[in-house]
Amino acid sequence: MNLNYLDTFRELVRLGSFSAVAKFLSISQPAVSFQIQKLESDLGTTLIDRSQKKLKLTDAGHMVLVFANTVSEEYSQLQNKLDRLKYDIIGELRLAASTIPAEFLLPVLLGEFMAIHPDITARIDIMDSATVIDSIKYGDYKLGFCGTTPPKIEGLSSFVLASDKIILVSASDHPLVSKKTVKLSDIASYSFISREVTSGTRQSIELALSKKNFNPRQLKIRLVLSNTEAVLSAVESGNGIAFVSNIGAKRSLALGSIKKIDVAGLSIHRKFYCIYYGKDLNSRLVEEFLSFAREKSSFSC
Repeated sequence: MNLNYLDTFRELVRLGSFSAVAKFLSISQPAVSFQIQKLESDLGTTLIDRSQKKLKLTDAGHMVLVFANTVSEEYSQLQNKLDRLKYDIIGELRLAASTIPAEFLLPVLLGEFMAIHPDITARIDIMDSATVIDSIKYGDYKLGFCGTTPPKIEGLSSFVLASDKIILVSASDHPLVSKKTVKLSDIASYSFISREVTSGTRQSIELALSKKNFNPRQLKIRLVLSNTEAVLSAVESGNGIAFVSNIGAKRSLALGSIKKIDVAGLSIHRKFYCIYYGKDLNSRLVEEFLSFAREKSSFSC
């Protein structure tokens, strides 16, 4: 059913004649007749009692008129909402983020942004870095934040939100704590706690170890967890040692519940990225948050 034909029907009822509608819409009278007939055909009913000289609606015509008025009103409201979404900073900001950005970076960023724009709401969906990239690539989200270097895909844009170090930590009473520095061969003797294989943290660790001619498979991974907070909790409980984000570990280090272990010759740096499609027609809210995040991209380890 063509919504324009509903508008023509509404005008016909308002003006009372086909000729008046044709003049008002600047179309021919046969065109008006065609639209009404097509509307009747689409609905499978008669809208106008053609046995009367004066325009008279059938019972079905009255029902369709109510419907047409409702559609017109709803359509107008929809247009107003879409215009506001396009030009005003309102609505819900949906973000896809890996654990470090979701747990430690975005809450601060969103807090500042939402203080400036009190009419918005926000939602962060936490996933691993690989899934974040896929969610942007396939259009499930407009904005993503991850710890893996974004792939080179046409139209995909990114900027660095924050820099970080990956450090080795243990419980405060672990045997390695007493040593000033340890060798990679030393840590291979102890139980490890790790993130999942699709985690950007884990991928950064494995790449750095491989560059030092140390096979990551030598690590005795006894426990795999899906987020940094869980890894830190397991380390504090004495379940093993772990490579973790320095940003994520700051609080636990300050409290003394975990200790940093220096590994000789090993320094692992990483970056967190904001990724999006630069040529997308985004809402004003998305564009404003992108600009805000780029200006605030000064988080560091």
